[in-house]
Formats: sequence, structure tokens, C-alpha cells
Amino acid sequence: MKNRAYIIRNYRPEDFDSLARLVSRALDTEEGLHSVSAHDVIEGLGRPRHSPENDLYIAESEGDIVGYVDVTPELGIGRVVLSYLIHQEHGEVVPVKLIQRAMSRGRELKAKRVHVNVPERSVSARRLLAGMGFRCVRRFLELGLDLSQAPVSDRIGNRCRHLKGGEEDKLVHIQNRSFADTWGFNPNTVEEIAYRTRLPNCSLEDIILACDDDTVTGYCWTRIYVGKNKTAEGGKGRIYMLGVEPDYRGRGIGKEVLLAGLSDLKRRGMGIVELTVDSQNKAARALYRSAGFQIRTRSLWYEKSLQ
Repeated sequence: MKNRAYIIRNYRPEDFDSLARLVSRALDTEEGLHSVSAHDVIEGLGRPRHSPENDLYIAESEGDIVGYVDVTPELGIGRVVLSYLIHQEHGEVVPVKLIQRAMSRGRELKAKRVHVNVPERSVSARRLLAGMGFRCVRRFLELGLDLSQAPVSDRIGNRCRHLKGGEEDKLVHIQNRSFADTWGFNPNTVEEIAYRTRLPNCSLEDIILACDDDTVTGYCWTRIYVGKNKTAEGGKGRIYMLGVEPDYRGRGIGKEVLLAGLSDLKRRGMGIVELTVDSQNKAARALYRSAGFQIRTRSLWYEKSLQ
């Protein structure tokens, strides 16, 4: 493959089917070098503050799409985030070319740094990034819970309820308050929340609020995987985000809203629940451990300066 010619170019709308086939083939068989899930790729094309024609780059060889890199601008915190996928037969030259082009885009956007997240078990990805001058700056834990073994009811509790239409601003407020000064968090907008809740297989009912009268004190945002994610125990769900209003911390609200989210996922037929947590977030790790979550695997965040 070293003698093949590669074209690195901007994504075009007519590339969608070929891109989807590449993603499906690579992730179904665990082929290739990647840092993404299939849902991330497809759902991410239309997200706010992102232009596929400007921020997504394709690697093409002999008329075939063999890889891509996507640039997510998070300029409010001075960074761009890269996600990529390269077919295994093209894993030597293509990743470097794609990441170099993505870093050029980051400089065009005047970002200060670039971040990319990869599975810790992916030796090839870690070697690639280290060879390009990236350094590992954070470790995240991938946790899992078997709901059939957890003492979880199928009711969300009296002080919890689902998010209602028109309340997206309340969720934005508590998200941005809960995660202020948290590593890697880019403040959300109402537009982004609305986009996420309108995706296929998503809804406002995925989001559970804990309330004290009219004040939202905590939230748990759940997701349900689709496709080939059935297990012997049932479907597979995810705790997408969970936060507590800073003024209400230390009152057990985190545990309450977490159990509400797990109860709702159990009611909807989920058998396995997964989530991601920063290894340095001791309070969150203790909360999830108290509910029975266990470490399944780990991922690493790599960083490189663009200045």
C-alpha cells in the first residue's frame, strides 16, 4: 500500500453513502485505526457549530474512501477535537496526512490546541499520536453495570421527572453550571440540546430532572443504543451526562438522579448500562462505584499545541 496515491480533500454531501459504508465495515469488524463510534459519525454531521464541508476531511485512493478525520471546533475553550477512522489496509501513511490536515484547520480557526481521544488498548493509535508529537494528558474510565444484578426499581422517584418541551434552557443552565471548570467541557447552547434530543432514537424523555419546587437541582441524560447492541441481559443503554447544581451538592442528589436514570433504562428493557468518567473525578467515581459500576476499559486523551 505504500506506493498508492492518496488524495486528502474536503467532504462533499455525495460522499455520505461511501462514508457510512466505511464506518459500518470498520466498526463491525473492528478493522482499522479509529477513535469513534458509528453513532458519533452519522449523528455528528448535522450538529450545530460544525460544517462537514469545512471540518471533515476525506482520504481517497483509486476512487475509494479509505479514511477520514472530523474536526470539532470548541473555540470557547481554545481547542479543536479530532475523531478519525482509517481502514486497516491504509494505516501507515493516511493517518498522518489526515491529522496534519486537521491540525491545519485548527490553526485556521485560531485554536490553541488539538485533542484526540483513543482507546488505551489501541497500541497503534497511541504510537501514531506520540510519533506526531502528541502527549497524553488525561485518562478516562469506561464503566459498565449489569442491571439484572443491581438493586434498581422501575420507578424514577417522586422528586424526579422527564424534561419537557420548551425546557431546553433549563438543561443548558444546569449543564453549564455543573461542569464549569471541568476538564474538556465546552459550554452548551439551547440549539445543541435541541439538536441532540431530536436525533433518531432520542427524545426529551431520555433526560431526567431532579427538582426542588421549580429549581432544577440535578439531571441524568440517558441514551439507548440501537442496532447490534442487544445482549443476553437485554438492550444496552448509556448514562450520557449527569450533573448536580453546585449549590445543592452534598445532599444525595447525584445518587438520586443516577438511580432515576438507571430505573428508567431498566423500565425500557435495558440490561447493560455504560458510562464514561474522568479518572481524576473522585466524587463521580465514588458515586458510580456505589451503584455497582465496574471498570470495563479505559481511554486516553492526547494533546498537541497549535501555537
